[in-house]
Amino acid sequence: MQTVRAKKHRLPAAAYVGRKTVAFTACVEQRKALFVEAELVESCVHLLDHWTRAHDCLVPVYCFMPDHLHVLIQGQADASRPKAAMDEFKYATGLLPAKSAVGAWQTDYHDQIIRRSDDWRRQAFYILNNPVRAGLAEDPYAYPFTGSLGFELQEMFFDLNW
Repeated sequence: MQTVRAKKHRLPAAAYVGRKTVAFTACVEQRKALFVEAELVESCVHLLDHWTRAHDCLVPVYCFMPDHLHVLIQGQADASRPKAAMDEFKYATGLLPAKSAVGAWQTDYHDQIIRRSDDWRRQAFYILNNPVRAGLAEDPYAYPFTGSLGFELQEMFFDLNW
């Protein structure tokens, strides 16, 4: 079995605190197809909602692909902690009984802080369309494991100028 090298976060923890929007991608260990059953994804969404609220964050968009998760977490106050929300979520979902039989998260994840000069909705649109690019859906809104917490998913994109 190949050892997965943990990626060091390139920014100090303080960089992830406040009214920040962070795009996260977390992969399942050995890229196993874990997120294929609605019951497991619903449990994960419930935990994502819990931990993002606990850290005063919203989720403009999430997408559980079979072997990875894309999620945009947005801090709503000066003390919000999007990275802590993601860390707590990963820990909590790692404890779900169904996960232990199928696989677990890789040790770390990729993250990108979306700068104010960037439009976080463009990143959200990229996440929304991931199932289409992967051939899992023709309509991104029809993919069953995509959603939003604290936003209306379809309304979020109406005023984007492409």
